[in-house]
Amino acid sequence: MTRLALIESDSLLKHGMLMIALGTAVCALGNLMATPIHQEPGHLIAATAVGTYLLISLLSAGLRGKQVFSRRITTAYFAVGLGMVCHAIFVAIQSDSMDVPVVSLLVGLLGLLWASRYLATAFTFSATSSQAIGLCALAAVNSSFGVIIGTRTEPSKLTGVTVSGCYMIILGVQIYVTAVMFHRELAREKVLDQS
Repeated sequence: MTRLALIESDSLLKHGMLMIALGTAVCALGNLMATPIHQEPGHLIAATAVGTYLLISLLSAGLRGKQVFSRRITTAYFAVGLGMVCHAIFVAIQSDSMDVPVVSLLVGLLGLLWASRYLATAFTFSATSSQAIGLCALAAVNSSFGVIIGTRTEPSKLTGVTVSGCYMIILGVQIYVTAVMFHRELAREKVLDQS
């Protein structure tokens, strides 16, 4: 547990801070998008930023040289994510406007990614521990919110960007608090090892 907690806590601290900063930037872009002339460039910048962070999150899990996700978790979340993408495409085709809510879709996929990481991490604790129960609860909440935000067909890009930014800030705080939980667990194990 100590090695995993050390790797995960450092990674989670960085991801939590980056997610909070990125969520704040996306909210600020939403504020700038209130002016109609800034709506398209703001949406493009927000989609690029969220897509880049989604790619960073996916790659950082695999670069540490360990399998973070089990095959079942990966398959389940991949199927849900694929369903969200198909839903967004079908809604765009049905409405005769190819205006896919890209930012909302990417943030929904980001929520699913972090839900799967929480679930995979929960399996490293004993089933009845408070850490495992808390991580499973966070996984359930983020799965639900990820699907809701990702399949939402908002009336405007401004609404989608603002809601996405707020969710990213909340997700960043969750990640940061999870890192603090790992640091606390590490400190407790060190004290137990010394006595």
